[in-house]
Amino acid sequence: MMPLTASERRLVDEATTWFDANRRRFIDELCDLIRYPSVADESNPSPRPGEPYGHEVRRVFDHMINKAERDGFPTYDYDGHVLEVAYPQDSVETTDDIAFVGHLDVVPAGPGWTHDAFEPRVVADGDVVIGRGALDDKGVSLVNYSLLRFFDERGHRFRHRVRMLFGGSEEPALNDIKWFVANVGAPHQAIVTDGPFPVNTIQKGLLDVDVALPAGGRLRGWHAGSSANTIPAVASIDLAGMDVDEARRAVDHAGLDDDIRGRITITPSDGAGDRGATVTAHGISGHASKPNGTINAIALLTSVLIRSGLLEGRDATVAGAIAGWAGDPYGGTLGFAFDNAESGPTTANLGVIVPGPEFGAAGTDGKAVGDDEIVMHLDIRYAVGQTAEDILAAIRRHVEPIGGRLVNVLNDDPYYVSADDPRVELLTAAYNDVVDGMTPGTPKAGPVAMGGGTHARFITDALNFGPEFHAEYVPAVDGIVMDPPDCIAPGTGSAHGVDEWVSIRNLKAAFIMYALGLVRLDRYLDGGN
Repeated sequence: MMPLTASERRLVDEATTWFDANRRRFIDELCDLIRYPSVADESNPSPRPGEPYGHEVRRVFDHMINKAERDGFPTYDYDGHVLEVAYPQDSVETTDDIAFVGHLDVVPAGPGWTHDAFEPRVVADGDVVIGRGALDDKGVSLVNYSLLRFFDERGHRFRHRVRMLFGGSEEPALNDIKWFVANVGAPHQAIVTDGPFPVNTIQKGLLDVDVALPAGGRLRGWHAGSSANTIPAVASIDLAGMDVDEARRAVDHAGLDDDIRGRITITPSDGAGDRGATVTAHGISGHASKPNGTINAIALLTSVLIRSGLLEGRDATVAGAIAGWAGDPYGGTLGFAFDNAESGPTTANLGVIVPGPEFGAAGTDGKAVGDDEIVMHLDIRYAVGQTAEDILAAIRRHVEPIGGRLVNVLNDDPYYVSADDPRVELLTAAYNDVVDGMTPGTPKAGPVAMGGGTHARFITDALNFGPEFHAEYVPAVDGIVMDPPDCIAPGTGSAHGVDEWVSIRNLKAAFIMYALGLVRLDRYLDGGN
């Protein structure tokens, strides 16, 4: 740790007091942000000017621009890809910048929420906000914005230009920051606020793979999942011509245990009368990189369909394979399980299935995806020491025997920063110094690895610094909330899951750590004087 100087102690005290005084406004503004269903949409080949990621992302950008204009902060809209809000300082000692980087897009709400995902709830005596994007990444994006207000009211002068960057399409494939770096240039020093505390120095490789599989009549029109990087909570299939009672008998006699049977519902298909049954599986969703405690609904549904004998022929073959692949979140059934002491195990999420005609484009082999095929999407986070080539070869060995083929592949290599990088040590110390002030004697936390991917992968020399507190990475501290409130059901509440939540106390702690870290980094990057 770096013991707080007298001026740093004043800074921490003032940041604490300022956040407390502005707490009600912060909550109101976070709820305003959550009300925008800003799911990035890149499907339009000719988007309107300023709307490369769809109208809802455009709307939330405009909301932030209006806020900044009222507060007197300069803004720059990079054609709807990234929004910049700058610290209003006329002159600095260097033209180099420090940029805090977050994003205002979110993953789709998905099914299973206890309330409208985009109509936030404030619970737990006003400490917890529930809504899509509360944690990932609107809460901390508002923290970043609040730093501008805080330092401006203090009249603080930085040595570097300070700005906040808000992306509009981080969740699908980080295309916002890829565009920014290619067309504008990377910040001199980026601090990405979209991961765990204290400092994330390792991110697994990201490999997105689409696999086309020839299907029979019942699977050809099957849809499941809403986001590739979310473990699906619900999956269902319509069995045309199937009597509902017949389907129920088949499932009841499949030898399912009580928990699995309780997760399966069978209802008449819409508009089909008695001659169509819809079988629905209810899993437990979560982020693709954190499968512990989740249940993939696609795996659950396909396994039940096979065990109950509700599928035949090609459909049974394909569903049986999918059940095995989706049911192993670590890639073992596809032949690429791997673990590494530094980065942890490789994960594999089969998150989305669509009919072949909806996939549209031709595959990597130039062959169009046919009407008799379905396409499954694998979100793979691979450990340091493994290669994308080995993983792809393993997938081919398993899908080709049933007629499958790879039709799209996108790879991002792992992210790595040395734990003894002085900037890592500086920000880690800022975290530990603030925590020690909250609970003296707390064991020090150190740099961490994770499976998620952030903007830092595409920004040279970027660092990841919070805002999430996880017991697997940092010790428990009074004033920081690790456990979800009682109203969050077990297995829910995660960043990409049902009933996503964030603690205002946690965002306050992050705000203080960012304030201290920014001042220290501003001094260090200018020679430390």
